[in-house]
Amino acid sequence: MKTIFKSAFLVLTFFSASTALSQDIYRTQNGSMIVSVVSSDTVLTLTTHELLVLLDYQNATFNIKMDKSTFYTGNDSLDNKLKKLKFDIISFTGELDIENINTNGHPPLDFGVEGIISTNDNSILGSGHLQHLASGGVYSCLLTLTFNIKISDLGITIPGFDLKDEIKIEIIQIVLNQEED
Repeated sequence: MKTIFKSAFLVLTFFSASTALSQDIYRTQNGSMIVSVVSSDTVLTLTTHELLVLLDYQNATFNIKMDKSTFYTGNDSLDNKLKKLKFDIISFTGELDIENINTNGHPPLDFGVEGIISTNDNSILGSGHLQHLASGGVYSCLLTLTFNIKISDLGITIPGFDLKDEIKIEIIQIVLNQEED
């Protein structure tokens, strides 16, 4: 009988700990990212609306993932080349330059961002803004991130397009909702 109670206690402890941890994770699956790069003498804009962002409020860390094939430019030739990059995932993990985020609300936060991009394990730096909202009883935030990186950091090479090495990435005002258990 003691073994059953010990087992039940361990199971309940595990579930309550995982619930407590997941309450600090906020996410979106349809975030928007815009990449601006100069190609020859014009600005080329690559856009996606399928960005996955996880933000851990407890330790102010994040994980961002996207499939390169979800980028589009409006140029049919280039978009067809991008579609061939299916399952070529870019991930970016790192931390915000703040200790933690108050889940009960916070003033607008501006901060530095530092992390590692998966395409070449380079460290990249950026800046961010987080604004708290309340929506339907589930706390949410608007997150904006900006980075200036090299095209090689994204791991995108497109034959026939002369892309300059310096690019700007903007993850624009994505709404983060509390992750469901």
